[in-house]
Formats: sequence, structure tokens, C-alpha cells
Amino acid sequence: MQKKDEKKYDVVTVGFMAYDMILRTVDASLFTRDTTVLDSVGFSAGGGALISAIAARVLGCRTAVIGKVSDDVFGRYCLQELVKRGVDSSWVSFCREGPISLTFAMVRPDGERNFVGLVGKNNRTLCLKDIDLSALRQTKVVGYGSFLVLPGLDKDAAVIFQTAHASGAKTVADCANNSFGQDREVVLRCLPEIDYFLPSLVEGAFLTDENNPADMAASFLARGCRNVIIKLGGEGCYVTDGKNARIVPAFPVENVCDTTGAGDNFAGGFMAAIAEGRELFEAARFANAAAAISVTGAGGVGALKDKSQVMALLNTFDN
Repeated sequence: MQKKDEKKYDVVTVGFMAYDMILRTVDASLFTRDTTVLDSVGFSAGGGALISAIAARVLGCRTAVIGKVSDDVFGRYCLQELVKRGVDSSWVSFCREGPISLTFAMVRPDGERNFVGLVGKNNRTLCLKDIDLSALRQTKVVGYGSFLVLPGLDKDAAVIFQTAHASGAKTVADCANNSFGQDREVVLRCLPEIDYFLPSLVEGAFLTDENNPADMAASFLARGCRNVIIKLGGEGCYVTDGKNARIVPAFPVENVCDTTGAGDNFAGGFMAAIAEGRELFEAARFANAAAAISVTGAGGVGALKDKSQVMALLNTFDN
């Protein structure tokens, strides 16, 4: 039985939900010929809120996700994936206005990918009235995934973070490429409400006009963010709380299969670590391990199966 003062969830994510098609393997010569025969085609649940919620769940957290899916075969598949993996999907609503976001990940031989996709009505129309704020009062950590791809919600995102803080939850926010040409101020004005901000190097450059991770982080801290974690891909991440700063290196991966969703798995791993009480730099290292495991399989979900994988990787490089 849940104790009176115990939260129902460890992690609740809010935001982008999608259906991914994984096309392997392609290269730049794709557009020089009539037909390309692929090595494999896969499909996966996708999107920042969905992938990070599943990652946190397989790492041992009680998780829920808030967002919208379309009432079609792709949307129902995403819901089935959440249920199958033990994520509470009861806060997800249906969008009946059009297709779900569809992403085609074209994976190169080295595992890096380029996306071609449609941002569906489910994410275009997601707004504050679709968010049951009571869910945010029942969790230790609230994750926003992701800024700049949720035009209807980004403008009110501060309410989500404020609601989380009012109930004692930590707030984590991810970012994405600016698909809708939004003003970067939509992100920057929320920074005082964000405990942990997780942009990539490219996203950090867009938001700050800086090229160096330390300068980007200094800009975010100056705007009121408490902790900054800038994802550096294969190099790891730059981490600072404003007093201490360092690069937390990535873990080597011998056979990279597909980097789709690596950043979202990083976010899920980071939130899981924070929820269980790990300190900032330790949480970043834990997140790096989760991301490293995620790229060994195709798609954003599937390769990361449980916490033992992460602990084994951490222990291997502790020795």
C-alpha cells in the first residue's frame, strides 16, 4: 500500500510522442539511383516523452507519460508499447484531427542517422488544457520532452515546471531542433523553473550563439537554470552546477547499430538517476551508460532492457 507521503511515480514525462520507422542502411548515394535495397526496416515507439519514460521504467522507476497520440494504428501501437513496458499511459489522450508524428530514421553504416518526418497533429495541437496537472503532483521528477517541437505547449511550459516544484518535484527539460521557427526566448524564459537542462551541442548553439559548451552553460546559468548538462554525442556530456564543471566522458561502444533516441535514453537514464538520489555528476555518468547501451540496437527503445546492463557497464569502467 502506498504511504501517505509517498509519491505514486518516480518519473512523469510530458510532451512529444511519435512512431518511428528505422531504415538501415543508407548513405549519401541514396539519391543517385532509382532503387535502394535496405538491410532492414524496423519500427519503434518514438518521441522524447515516450522514449525517456520507457527508459526510466526499464531502469526501475515507476513512470507515467502525458501527451497525445492520434487515433490510428500508429498511435495505438505506441500506447501498446507503453502498456507492455509498464509505463502508465492513463494520462495520454487521443487526437482525432490527423496522423501521429511519423519519423523515418535513415541510418548510415556507422550508426549515425538523419531524420525525415512529419510532426503530427497530436504534437502540434498539444497544449496546457491537455495536461492533467494533478499527475505532476504525484511524482519525484517531471521531464519535459522536448522544447521547440511542441508549439502549442512550449508557451505555457512554465506552468508545468511551477506545478512540479510546488509539490517538491525536480524538473528536467530536453530540447530539440527548432522545427517551427520559434523564438528561442520560449525556452530561455523557462530556465529559472528548470532544475536540469539537457540540450545538445547544436541546440545549445542555437539558444546562446555560443560554440563552446562552457560558454553555453554559463549563458543558461545566467538566465536562472540550476544545473546544465550539454550532450556532446560520442564525447559524453558537459556538466555544471555553476560551481563545479567538467566533461563526463561517454562509454566506448564497439558496434554502434543506430543512434536514434540516444539523447532520449540519456534523458530517461538521467531522470532515473536523479529519482533514486544520485548526485549530478554521478547521474550524468549513469545517463551516459544508458545512452551507450541504447545505440547497440535499432530504434529508440529495445536495446536498453534493464538496470543491470547499466550497472555492469559502470562497474566495468570503475575497475
